[in-house]
Amino acid sequence: MNKLTYDGVKEVYDEEKNLGSKPIFISFKADWWGPCRMFKQVLNGVVPKYSDKINFYEVDVEEEMEMASLFNTRSLPTVVMIRQNGSTENAIGGMDNGQLKYWLEGLITN
Repeated sequence: MNKLTYDGVKEVYDEEKNLGSKPIFISFKADWWGPCRMFKQVLNGVVPKYSDKINFYEVDVEEEMEMASLFNTRSLPTVVMIRQNGSTENAIGGMDNGQLKYWLEGLITN
């Protein structure tokens, strides 16, 4: 997963428009928070299987508070998924492998 900064987000997403050729998945996290560390293990197992179909990014909210604000992140972990058409969906809290795969399949098929 690539790190995403407030300045860098303008290259992939602009005012509700996905600027890339693939859907976008952004994981908001804090390295010290236990649920984020557990979810990172799930991400590490699942993300490689979808990396050719989805652009994956992570945001450390302590380093990028503006990014958290931009996507209205209030709880961790939070993921934001941006479809090709620019529509977004958020999921709050960690997921297991099955739940994450379900969300990712929905992201690439819709």
